[in-house]
Amino acid sequence: MRVIHGSEGPFEEIYGYSRAVRVGQHVAVAGTCARDDALVGDAYAQAADALRTIERALAEVGASLADVVRTVAYVTDIRDMEKVAAAHRAVFEHVRPAATLVEVSRLAHPRYLVEIQADAIVTDAADSA
Repeated sequence: MRVIHGSEGPFEEIYGYSRAVRVGQHVAVAGTCARDDALVGDAYAQAADALRTIERALAEVGASLADVVRTVAYVTDIRDMEKVAAAHRAVFEHVRPAATLVEVSRLAHPRYLVEIQADAIVTDAADSA
């Protein structure tokens, strides 16, 4: 069974994608940027906001941050790595998913400094969709 969740992000309709898709025990969460326009210029706050959106998306398809097995963070300036890592650590310190962080030339909007995607596996078979 396939379960999808849309978060009404500005690009979901344009590109035809979902914020999160769950098939069985696997959940994929699309690249997620900060939704709060007030966070311009603050990589830590943007990463934290994106992670809150990811947490909500996971919950909508029956998963949680504890189920996350992999994250990928894209930053427009590698000098923001420590700020993004601190936000990531605050959420995943005890989960410790496999994680990748890469620098990219730009994201979908100039105000975005970071975008994060996540994959999760829901290990409780009773919760399997």
